[in-house]
Amino acid sequence: MFAGGLAGGDLCEPRSAEAAPSPGSKSASKWDHEYTFGHTRLFMDEYHSGILGILSRIAGETELVGELTSRAAKVVRSGHDVWTSMSEGHMPHWEQRADRRGGPGIMKDHSSFEQLKKGDMLFTNHCNKQVLAARERGIYVVSVTVSYIDNEFRPEGFTDESHSNPDGLKLKDISNVILHSHTPYTQGLVHAPEIPEFTLCPSSQTGLGALHWMLNAELANKLSNPKAKAVDKSVEYLRVLTDRVRRIGEHRGRIRETAVTMAHRIRRGGRWFVKSLEHKGLSSELTHVASGAMIVNSGDWKAKPDKNVLLVSAISPAIPAEMQAAKSARTEGAFVIGIAPTATDGKPARNGLFDHCDAAFDNLSPERHGVIRVPGRESAICPTSGLTTNLIQQMLCAQWTDEMVRRGSVPYFFMGGYQQGGSEYNAAMKIHFDRQGF
Repeated sequence: MFAGGLAGGDLCEPRSAEAAPSPGSKSASKWDHEYTFGHTRLFMDEYHSGILGILSRIAGETELVGELTSRAAKVVRSGHDVWTSMSEGHMPHWEQRADRRGGPGIMKDHSSFEQLKKGDMLFTNHCNKQVLAARERGIYVVSVTVSYIDNEFRPEGFTDESHSNPDGLKLKDISNVILHSHTPYTQGLVHAPEIPEFTLCPSSQTGLGALHWMLNAELANKLSNPKAKAVDKSVEYLRVLTDRVRRIGEHRGRIRETAVTMAHRIRRGGRWFVKSLEHKGLSSELTHVASGAMIVNSGDWKAKPDKNVLLVSAISPAIPAEMQAAKSARTEGAFVIGIAPTATDGKPARNGLFDHCDAAFDNLSPERHGVIRVPGRESAICPTSGLTTNLIQQMLCAQWTDEMVRRGSVPYFFMGGYQQGGSEYNAAMKIHFDRQGF
């Protein structure tokens, strides 16, 4: 079912063993009130709060979003194109593709900056001579901040040379305007005292994804209605997304129960795999990602299938291939988790993914296409499904980490390769991860 092998062979003891009292000693001491493992807040709560903070700050960009989409509408009406390459990272490449279900099909992907023409408009994460050249030949350039690429809004020297601009250019040098995604340059949102080198659980998809859909909602509306307000549909999208993010907080109890079960299994030698066959970006946002857990999609499924964990992250309630993956894994004794909507456009799923899961989480995004209605369009546009499913899976990863460290089993995480020393750190930690297994 799953390929791969664990390079280090058998699992060794966890990185930090659980303390056991000496014979005859008492379990309590006068210092017990100080023992907080360095934190008193659950990791999933820190992540959830961090995402709400990003969305709150993005709300301060709505006026600029209105100005930029008014300009973009004029560009399209004049026969030119609006291009986008504001998709650096793992999941954004899939979530923000021009052919993503629910996309209005207005902003275009591009493979090179040379194909852009005078009079076009560009939204991009990139900062280099090619972008500067595009601006100089008459393309209106909007720089969108992202964790992975160096800019002037982070400490000098934080970014590795591999993700810096060798020409020394900054966003202000190559763009007409800068649009902030408000994702921290450190990428992760969880501060784990047991892993002090960097923050855990990536967040860039929320910032980039929210802006992407806000821009598309506003632009589509203005092209449909020349008299549309400057700021309208982008605020509506952000309001719907933020409300759903808040409501996902109601899953906290079940997320923690699920995370505890995961911790028990993985500490007994199980592996953690993620499948997302319809929206492949969801599994990519947990696999070999900056600030992500090393264990995800690594190792040999067949070693201890009855101890394994399979997470199926979805944007539809009943994709046959995803259902089959869940069913097969469960038959082998794996603990199967599903994240998906419970219905599609008001129609509940019958024999859906959740019927083959041990734990199920509603992503609160039941629309097939999106949440924004624009006059003249048959279907709604701009979905929240990718962002809400990703939020739940990141909260699950955060709380699994919390449950592991509370039990003296500290998992290894990837430091972002874009950070100074990140690649070296990951190479040095790999041998320890292979020995420990998580």
